[in-house]
Amino acid sequence: MDVEQNIKAVLSRFDTTGPEKFAEYQIDSELRSCIPDEMQKINSGLLAELLAFAFTENYQDQASGWGTYFGPKMVLGNDQGEMVESPSIRKVTPEIIEHWRKRAFEVINPILKARYAGLVWDLSEKICGSRPSHTIGQLYISSLLEIATKDIHKHQGQVFEKLRRALSLSISMSSGELIERSKRVIVQYENIVAIDGKPGLSGHAYDLLVGNKKAKLDAETEKAIIEDLEAKLLKVSSEDSETQKVDPWAAEAIAVRLANYYRKKAANEDMRRVLLRVSMAYYQIIDEASPLQASGWLEQLHNLFNDFNLQEEAEQVLLKIREIGPKVNAELKPISTSFEIPREKIDNYLNQMHAGEPEIILQRIAVKHIPSKDHAKDQVLNLSKVAPIQYLIGHKIQDNKGRVVASIGPLENDLEGHMVRQISQNLSFSSLFMRMIYEQGIDRKLLSEGVIMNYLLDSPIIANDRFEIIKRGLKAFFEGDYLVSIHLLIPQIEEAIRNILEMSGGKVLRSKAGAFQLRTFDDVLRDAIITNALGEDMSHYFRILFTDQRGWNLRNDVCHGLVNINAFNSQNTDRVVHALLCLGLVRAQEE
Repeated sequence: MDVEQNIKAVLSRFDTTGPEKFAEYQIDSELRSCIPDEMQKINSGLLAELLAFAFTENYQDQASGWGTYFGPKMVLGNDQGEMVESPSIRKVTPEIIEHWRKRAFEVINPILKARYAGLVWDLSEKICGSRPSHTIGQLYISSLLEIATKDIHKHQGQVFEKLRRALSLSISMSSGELIERSKRVIVQYENIVAIDGKPGLSGHAYDLLVGNKKAKLDAETEKAIIEDLEAKLLKVSSEDSETQKVDPWAAEAIAVRLANYYRKKAANEDMRRVLLRVSMAYYQIIDEASPLQASGWLEQLHNLFNDFNLQEEAEQVLLKIREIGPKVNAELKPISTSFEIPREKIDNYLNQMHAGEPEIILQRIAVKHIPSKDHAKDQVLNLSKVAPIQYLIGHKIQDNKGRVVASIGPLENDLEGHMVRQISQNLSFSSLFMRMIYEQGIDRKLLSEGVIMNYLLDSPIIANDRFEIIKRGLKAFFEGDYLVSIHLLIPQIEEAIRNILEMSGGKVLRSKAGAFQLRTFDDVLRDAIITNALGEDMSHYFRILFTDQRGWNLRNDVCHGLVNINAFNSQNTDRVVHALLCLGLVRAQEE
């Protein structure tokens, strides 16, 4: 059997009115199996069939630059820096458009008919320079609606996109008959496929019709759609049989639509009622879940209440989150790894760090241990290629009571968050070497409270009345009293950075309720004056160390009493002292 016969055989198997459901990609897959090794054997008619089912619908990525509804499945860059489409719309010719037009009237299966007619409707003006006839548009819309009424597509979720397309085109063609038919089929199809209130299949009639002024939905149909959602919400939020289990995710998907509807109608009690059904559904499964799962669900519920300004209900959920927090922490397991570094390399490193006069040593310690943003960015991007899965999902950061205090999104949307996390991990790793530097510097009589105080005396950003506080903080550090050292030194670092801002003509105060308050430490560190004075890397480092909840966040955790005694250790104190050494690098400059 030759290539043409193979392709015709494939198409004839799909072009039936039988009960078997299928999707366009299945036709594409079988047609591609017919492609000969010698591409020149493919004539324009065969190419038209191969292309017809290779395109993707509802093309969102505008990398092709065509601005069409149908688009390539992939757009990739080649070695020359050019974007290559697969399949390329540039292969479509006026002859192929005409081939599709004829096929649209020849085939009998609505899926095939809709694909041929849809391509002609979408690409004719681009390829041929003229708009297609309204007859093709009407055939396209009717075929899309027939796919739904006959329920012949393999993936019911995709049918709603076809119905959205049918309604949109009916409105653009100002066809009252097709608009009414589209509305009717949308409601009917959801009633057929969404009998269990599944999140992916329920609510499409609401999304497409309710609030759509161009659809001109009548009050009776709108009421029926809302009542249907109410019934589905009641069902999925209640456990009434062995086969019907409570489904809080389905309940949330439905309730959000209803809550938005009632909020627009100023029916606040109804809005609150449907959202409480969601909380009821979640609470029915939380008792059987692990603390970690339960904490995540409670956080989701808290965000839901916040989104609709139900503050009292959100506060009640917060109490639950706090109550379950210690159980979450107990459930988390540490992950550790080991490595070996030759003693000779460590000794060489320490000798290099301790070479020279005391001031040079302190400057070297300060500069060498400021993390680089660019280096962290390269690390993240390289690691995302080696282990991509962990960079495709979001991450939650919890405090010592199991409460979520920060989130890091997928790498695509939150490169900064992943850089903060990477630098935080790097700081923990390098803490081992920093401790060695301090300990051996003390043993060699190179580092002491007096040495660091002499180093700081020339600093223009430390007021004279603060040196005694810093001196006592350093004394506690060298005596191993980290609790005292951290509490004394962190406020003085914050004050010194505010001094930089004031000396440079910046503002450290903000007006609030008729009075003046100090700007938060994080706000000060993000000021352009501070970034210019300290440099991008140092100001970023200070935020991670002191004020960023995604990082170490030492200043906020200590000052707000959020850490236990174990946090006052050598690792954290070493970094605080390092921050103090970094400030010793700052010098005044005449304008």
